[in-house]
Amino acid sequence: MRINAFLAKLGLGSRRKVEELVLSGRVKINGSTITDLSFQVNEDDTILFDGKPVGKEEGFDSRPKIIAFNKPAGFLTSHEDKHHENTIFTLLPESFQKYNYAGRLDLDSRGLILLSIDGNFIQKVTHPKNKIDKEYIISLKQPVSWKKIAEEFMLGVREGGETLRALSVKPANVVPEKTQPGFTSYLSIVLKEGKKRQIRRMCKTKDLVVLDLYRIRIGKLDLRNFHLEEGKYKEVTEGQVLGNPSS
Repeated sequence: MRINAFLAKLGLGSRRKVEELVLSGRVKINGSTITDLSFQVNEDDTILFDGKPVGKEEGFDSRPKIIAFNKPAGFLTSHEDKHHENTIFTLLPESFQKYNYAGRLDLDSRGLILLSIDGNFIQKVTHPKNKIDKEYIISLKQPVSWKKIAEEFMLGVREGGETLRALSVKPANVVPEKTQPGFTSYLSIVLKEGKKRQIRRMCKTKDLVVLDLYRIRIGKLDLRNFHLEEGKYKEVTEGQVLGNPSS
């Protein structure tokens, strides 16, 4: 396997990222610094990154390639933060500390996050050209006329110099509501863009107060289809997320 594909598989980053690592001379194989991106790696080779072994020595082969994690509110989607000690990695085993995540959820939001040691998978999920949609359930402080909100959000609203747009908006129907016909406090919003704090920013333009924001689905993987408690994780396959048989 070519060196960039092999290192991406071990979780050191996307292929483009690991190419930068190789070209900068940070990778040694069997004692020699490798800067040739066409170099072929074998499973029994000894690989050092910044002088530290990677590969079977660190148990990469025994760990799941992809995990689904149900993030609680109050935890940052970050490996570390000097201003906040509660990150998602404080809830995960030590063996997952070097996993990368596909898309953030802000501190106050909760729900599905995908983590992986495969940089190529992370890129498939996060790159805009692949258009992997994500579904969110939001709880609002007051019932709204959802059809009007849906029309405006799908057309696009301006906030912070950007146009923010939803793919679809409809009532979430998560609990029985005693509201007027056409009104609801719970919306299902599907995005393909995933800009920073996009849903909260969209709601802000309409003076909507969001009480809870829960990401329920990424691609084909839907928390409604399998049990995963908040703060817990479960191994999943690429096929479960992307709907293909590649894994």
